[in-house]
Amino acid sequence: MTETRRLQLHLGKCIEDLDKLHNVPDLKSKRATLLCKTAQKLFEKAEEERTRGDEENSYVYYMKYLRVIAFISKDKEYLKDKTYFNNMLGSKNPNKAIDAAEKLKNSLIDRYAKEQKAKRLHDIKENELIKQKIDENRKKAIEAIAVHEQPQTIGLPGPDEVTIKSEQLYAILKSGKLKVMILDARPGKDYLESHINYPACISVPEESISPGQSANVLEQNLPSASRLVWAERAAMELIVMLDWSSTTVIPGKTLHLLKTILLRWDVKVQYARPPLALLGGYEDWLLKYPAFTTNPQAIPPSQDSMLDDMLGEIEYPNWSDLNPPPPPPQAAPTRPVKPGEPVIDRTSKVAAMQLYEERARNMQLILEEQERIADTSLTLEMQRIEAEQDWEKVREQRETEPRDELRAMYQLREQEIISQLMQLENKQFDMEQENQSLREQLEEYQRREREEAERLAEAIAQGEDRTSSGADNQAREAEAQAVRALGLEAGRELALRRARIAEVRAQRQRLDRRREALEAERKRKLAEARARAKPQDEDGDAFMEPLEEGAESQGLSRSQSSPNIAKAPSEEEEAPTPLFDRSTKPHKLSPPSEMQQRDFQPVWGDVGRGLTGLKNLGNTCYMNSIIQCLNNTAILVTYFCNGQYLEHVNRSHSTRGAIAEELAAVVRALWSGQYRFIATKDLRNEVGKHQRAFRGGEQQDSHEFLTILMDWLHLDLQFTIKPPQKETLPAADRAWHEYTRCKESLVLRLFYGQIRSTVRCLRCSERSATYDSFSNLSLELPANASRCTLQDCLRLYLNGETIPGWNCPKCKEKRDAVKKLDISRLPPVLVVHFKRFYVDPKEYSSNAYRKRQTYIDFPLEELDMSQFSLHCPGNPMYNLYAVSNHYGSMEGGHYTAYCKSSVYGKWYKYDDHVVTEIPASEVKSSAAYILFYTSCRS
Repeated sequence: MTETRRLQLHLGKCIEDLDKLHNVPDLKSKRATLLCKTAQKLFEKAEEERTRGDEENSYVYYMKYLRVIAFISKDKEYLKDKTYFNNMLGSKNPNKAIDAAEKLKNSLIDRYAKEQKAKRLHDIKENELIKQKIDENRKKAIEAIAVHEQPQTIGLPGPDEVTIKSEQLYAILKSGKLKVMILDARPGKDYLESHINYPACISVPEESISPGQSANVLEQNLPSASRLVWAERAAMELIVMLDWSSTTVIPGKTLHLLKTILLRWDVKVQYARPPLALLGGYEDWLLKYPAFTTNPQAIPPSQDSMLDDMLGEIEYPNWSDLNPPPPPPQAAPTRPVKPGEPVIDRTSKVAAMQLYEERARNMQLILEEQERIADTSLTLEMQRIEAEQDWEKVREQRETEPRDELRAMYQLREQEIISQLMQLENKQFDMEQENQSLREQLEEYQRREREEAERLAEAIAQGEDRTSSGADNQAREAEAQAVRALGLEAGRELALRRARIAEVRAQRQRLDRRREALEAERKRKLAEARARAKPQDEDGDAFMEPLEEGAESQGLSRSQSSPNIAKAPSEEEEAPTPLFDRSTKPHKLSPPSEMQQRDFQPVWGDVGRGLTGLKNLGNTCYMNSIIQCLNNTAILVTYFCNGQYLEHVNRSHSTRGAIAEELAAVVRALWSGQYRFIATKDLRNEVGKHQRAFRGGEQQDSHEFLTILMDWLHLDLQFTIKPPQKETLPAADRAWHEYTRCKESLVLRLFYGQIRSTVRCLRCSERSATYDSFSNLSLELPANASRCTLQDCLRLYLNGETIPGWNCPKCKEKRDAVKKLDISRLPPVLVVHFKRFYVDPKEYSSNAYRKRQTYIDFPLEELDMSQFSLHCPGNPMYNLYAVSNHYGSMEGGHYTAYCKSSVYGKWYKYDDHVVTEIPASEVKSSAAYILFYTSCRS
């Protein structure tokens, strides 16, 4: 065979990588004749690749060929007629394939070794060059500082400029002639990781800044270490603000909001000049002056879009609570009453009996609900034990399995069980919260019952002291006996229910102890296994270690999202058929060419439209959850599926329309009904190009991803509209058009709304209003509350605030004023985010984030937003159609989505690649993180 030029290595980095590729599926169902044809095609393909110079592909096809030959040699049909099948296969081909595969293997092993050696040498040289450049730059910087030791005139930006360069700020700080304060408006955790090394550089956390906020409220939300420097802001000659990479102050963004707070809502301070933004942000400073930072190796953080970061703490009075109850009717005696004779109201017996029956019935309902909760909690506990036992078996199988493809399958199953355990724990938490509420109601009923019994006993005792007829005494005694009999009967039934609940609770406690014992045994075995095989199985242990850290406090409170198992087959799916066997190709319509160009890695299967899952590519459950929520936004789905979005793709934006195109392709695949699940590999890669945080395999915040994605989609799909006559528009509409600048998109029209901030003088009632936009409402949760409602959070968000010393334009003096927020424009799709994560003020220096497990009661239908908004056009009634859930904590968590199908009218749970139907009663939980409501009627 003529030697040809060998192609560059491309399939792997070692021979083991190729050995993973030549596995063949289960061939037991195939006839020997068909297998012989398949083997011949594999042999021809191997010869062709070898001639072409592709040693890797040639080796893989030869090995596949030999595996098929090995299987055929054991087939019953082959054993009956060896001559016939050997002629089909070619008598010399197997030996030829063995020799060729052996030569290729030796050649490849040698080439891989050389390539690894060359790569190591290249890395060493590259590192040396980098070190040389760093040393050279350091020397140049020292020389430049020495040259400018005699400072020249400090070049401050002009009065009309809004930014300051890093070079200018560095010169000012080195001279020490001006009092400078630096306000670092990045997230608090990023400031703690690295910031400018200057005493008056303080953290003003991004999460503490909201539209319409006063400086007084902002100061209360600052870290304690920042407040002392903040208090000296009036004496500063220059204030510099910075985020990560902003080059200008954009309305609606963090720096603009902070600047507005300082200049407009800091009424007690008169600044020497308006605050300036650092051009290029901290990223530019870090590149130019790394030695002037606390940590020059800081990792670029993810950036939040501030379109949604709206403030509010509102309280609306509930006028219905002020209506007094109607007075009880007074019954008249049925016969004339003689002087001195006590009045016996015969109707009071019926009223008393009805009251007692109603109260007993209510107590019985509560106990029935407690019994149901106890039974459900017991079932959940049994499911947890079964799941933990399954998890232990799968983990042991994964650790002992030598074949990589089966290890990957076990790893996928392991993560599914861990996700299931987290969700079971969350359900148990919700059950305990509900049971606590019922227990409080029951105690209240029992308290009232005791008071009524005491009053009744007192009335009977007083009645016996009076002189009355025998008939009246008998009537009163009969009445008391009837109430006592009813109470005894109800009491016996309630006692039986209490005994049943106590029995179930005792059983659950036994199961708890059993589960704890199993957990302790599992941890002991795992520690022994690690001690025995620590060097061999680093990957498995490294992955499972975080799962053990929180086990003592909350059982299995561990979960990282599933690892990168994009190539791993699902447990339920059949092994994929080789591409060369055309006769076994799935009987499906071929995907369009646009889909073939994308790496969806689809798993075929008949599912309902919109019920396709998304494969986890390694901690991408946050992305999958948001995509599934958007995938159930009916108008957006229609827009992407009918191709209308193609008319609006904007190539002038930095993403050049690629984000919208990739999301549209994913939506079309999810609605094809042809796949059980797909992978969003191309969308993830495109997102990672424009946002570094989403590039790696670390867990991210689904709310942060949603906010940035909305921003990208709006810019990718912009179209220009005719400018309106602003003079004739109301103030809210005029502010809206100033914000959009006649550039709109379907995303803007669907998801974006508007907030009005009104300040009213308490002396003359003069009002001043400003407007800001939002893509979602980010709501605080009531402090120290285990349960609340969505309406409670909305009232807290829109709560009014008193502002002292406001410059009233009418009074021309500083007056006390009230600032209030109102929703002035309701979007058709209302997205509500709950601020569950927060930095514990007691542990701020250690950057300790906590999660609020508050159970929030939100309506599935008919959410009336009219009471929380101005007279907005459109429908104020909203129906829930999607929820993004978060389970676990900041250290390890998992995201899922609950979505209501617009096609089938049922709720489904999207847990990465697994999609299952759920009852509507399971939608509400303490895991709810982001709610999607729509006012659009289908």
